[in-house]
Amino acid sequence: MPVDQPVQLDAVTLYQHNLTTPYYLLHRRVVSLQDKVILDVGCGSGYTSLRLAIANPGAKVIGVDVSPTSITMARERLAQAQHLPVEFHVLSVEELPTLEMQFDYINCDEVLYILPDPAAALRVMKRMLKPCGILRANLHSAIQRQHFYRAQQMLSLLGVFHEKAGATETNLVREVMTAMPDWVDLKEKTWTPDASGQVSDQMIRMNYLLQGDKGYTIPELFALLNSVGLRLVDMVNWQQWNLPLLFGSLEEMPAWIGFTLPQFSYEKQLQLYELIHPIHRLLDFWCTHTETQPAGPLPFHWCLPGLKLSDRIFLHPQLQTATARADLEDCIAHNRPFALEPHLPILGAKPILLDSRLAACLLPLWDRPHTVEAIAQLWQHLHPLHPCTLSPISLDNALEAVSDLLEMLLPDLYVMVEPHD
Repeated sequence: MPVDQPVQLDAVTLYQHNLTTPYYLLHRRVVSLQDKVILDVGCGSGYTSLRLAIANPGAKVIGVDVSPTSITMARERLAQAQHLPVEFHVLSVEELPTLEMQFDYINCDEVLYILPDPAAALRVMKRMLKPCGILRANLHSAIQRQHFYRAQQMLSLLGVFHEKAGATETNLVREVMTAMPDWVDLKEKTWTPDASGQVSDQMIRMNYLLQGDKGYTIPELFALLNSVGLRLVDMVNWQQWNLPLLFGSLEEMPAWIGFTLPQFSYEKQLQLYELIHPIHRLLDFWCTHTETQPAGPLPFHWCLPGLKLSDRIFLHPQLQTATARADLEDCIAHNRPFALEPHLPILGAKPILLDSRLAACLLPLWDRPHTVEAIAQLWQHLHPLHPCTLSPISLDNALEAVSDLLEMLLPDLYVMVEPHD
């Protein structure tokens, strides 16, 4: 990203970078971002570090990279930002302990798969992670990228794939791939021109000439985490790992599949998904210390918690915008359905269109969290009579309506329910 390019604030990226999301998946608590400290490992020119700061107001971000040139660019980028609490240091992963700090959240994006020993890097980062902290990292998928690894081997045999590959080698790759007829398997699987018919130099370097590039499978990911004393919290894009969807609707799914899948471990479910439908370049995950106990069975989205009147309902920070609120108010005023997707278009999430009468119960959450009981009482106030019998709506009836609403919104964390101790 050019240093003078403003940081793009798309809702999905901020949703993934917001510590609220993984923290709730792990602890079933809505974390306060105030005074949290975030480490961005392999920060490059600082673009993601600034996104982390914007996604987590009140937190401090420290970006580190082994490249002095990258850190110089990162500081130039920061100078153009508006007083974001970010600082940058030239450090390798091995030198992280010199910071003499522990972190609430560590972001290590697009780094592990090019390191000679990712386990050693994870061990260092684990030492820097607070006991209840969360680490986000990712590995290249060996299955999804298998054709690019074939291409790298081919280019190695041709003498093009080496550590000093630059502009000359990039042009040679373009010549080789362009010369191949379209029916050649490797070209068909890997060469994807854009709308103008071109493949950029960046795409060639990232895929055909990337040095140290290694791929991993889901079992290898779990084995790696286990070897360093970490455990999975969830996949960062967990909505896109929905295994039952690969077998069609419930009506179309073979009965024995529907019976078998829920009995599999989450690791086995992820492994099956990747074998059947390997669309993810990255095995992108959140993890934490093995000793950190989850608040309930993982993954969260397969087991929704029971509701109590005293539980508090929070709106996800990335949905809590003035634009979303204005749209909701307009839908309520004109009796139109309210769509969440335009305001937080989470990839893989089920599209939700809320009846305006039900969506009206969400409106108070833009101001502050409310208890389940308070939202149920609001429903009673808005709909005091049963539309068929004209009998008064009881609190139990209202709770049922609120429960239906939360069951739609909780799996993708549009809202979060914090249990009352």
